[in-house]
Amino acid sequence: MLGAPRFCLKSLGATQLLLAGLVFTPVAAMGVPAYAADDAIEAPADTERPAEAAPGGAEAPSEDELIEPDELDPDALMRPDVKEGGEGAPPPRSAEENKQDKLDLSIDDLPLATPLERSKVLAQLYERLGKAPDSEAAAPIMAAIQDLWRLSGSDTVDLLMTRAERLAKEDDLDLALKIIDATVDMAPDEAEAWHLRAKVQFLKKDYELAIADLKRALDRDPKHYDAMNDLGVAYEAIGAKKEALEAYRNALAVNPFLGETKRAFEELRREVEGQDI
Repeated sequence: MLGAPRFCLKSLGATQLLLAGLVFTPVAAMGVPAYAADDAIEAPADTERPAEAAPGGAEAPSEDELIEPDELDPDALMRPDVKEGGEGAPPPRSAEENKQDKLDLSIDDLPLATPLERSKVLAQLYERLGKAPDSEAAAPIMAAIQDLWRLSGSDTVDLLMTRAERLAKEDDLDLALKIIDATVDMAPDEAEAWHLRAKVQFLKKDYELAIADLKRALDRDPKHYDAMNDLGVAYEAIGAKKEALEAYRNALAVNPFLGETKRAFEELRREVEGQDI
């Protein structure tokens, strides 16, 4: 249907911003400062702290604030580039806001000791995304989430996913599928591996297989909003409008800044409700 969000493949790239309060277990051998995920420990005093929008009391995002996913195109990016905060001195901040620092570190430099640790960080990011007052505040959170989706903790798995994604963009879907099949065998608990395989299946028009893989991805990460959105797209492809509507609703509940998903949801909702199902 017109206006529906599409499956698309994103290119890799490390985000330069992580939210404050997100903390990592120290790894002394790496020489990288890290913080325990369960403790409310502030970042070092010399870390630059950009201003944050005031929490609470924010109105629902307008159409202009919604973040647009890309169209179904193997060459498209999954999300638009994230623009860092503008220049200028930050406005006055409350004591509580000062605890919400953003660490100016590359995510590639932050070691993730265990999948459990990454899961805790993602949980914090999902919570903050749902409370973001506008799309500008949401953008760096989304970028951090998407980078964490791609950090499996295994260089081999990460390399295989990168190669499979590149081959899919080049329309070599059969070879991409072989590589991602090997990846899910190696890392069956990686939600993003199943999500990537679903995208390849969708591009091959194997919609039922794509739906099955998206459900596996969501079993491993129930708040993976890209997988929820893509599940809605796949359901629409087979004419399952009621299921598609629910998938879009779930995606927007986690991330209300998916502009195209919101428009597809509203259009489909009018169509489905008009059928009195």
